[in-house]
Amino acid sequence: MPMGRINPHAGTGGGDPVAILHPKVTVRGTIHAAVTLFFWCLFVYWWLRVIPQTSARDAVGAIVLIALTILATTVLTLVWVRYNVAIFRRKGPRKGLPPVSEECDADRLGRGLDHPGYDSLKRSRAVVVSCEGERKSFSVPRSV
Repeated sequence: MPMGRINPHAGTGGGDPVAILHPKVTVRGTIHAAVTLFFWCLFVYWWLRVIPQTSARDAVGAIVLIALTILATTVLTLVWVRYNVAIFRRKGPRKGLPPVSEECDADRLGRGLDHPGYDSLKRSRAVVVSCEGERKSFSVPRSV
C-alpha cells in the first residue's frame, strides 16, 4: 500500500475504500500546473497594463456590473434550489426511474421494425440491420 494519509471520505462513491489524499506527481499534472501558472501570470500582467489606463468611473461601472451578475446568479440559484426542495417535499425522494417499455413498433423516422425478439437481440454478439423501403429488419446471424 502506498504511503500517505487516508481519505476519511473515500469509499462513499463506490470507489477504492483506501484512497490517498496526496496523489502521485505525474508529467501530465506537472505540465497542467505549469500551463495554468503561465496563464495566471499572463492574466496579472495584462491587468497591470490595463489598470493604469482605466478611469475610476469605468472601474466603478465594472464593479457594479460584476456585483449585479453575482447577485443575479445567486438569486436564480436559490430560486432553483427552493423549487427543487418544494418538489422533494411534495413528491418525496426518488425511488428509481420510471418504467420504460422496450417494445416499439417503429424507429424515430417512422419505419416499421421487424425482429426476432428483444431477448434474442440482447443475447446475440452481432445484429444485422437492414432497411428496405419503409421497414427496418434486425436479424441475428447464425454463425458469429
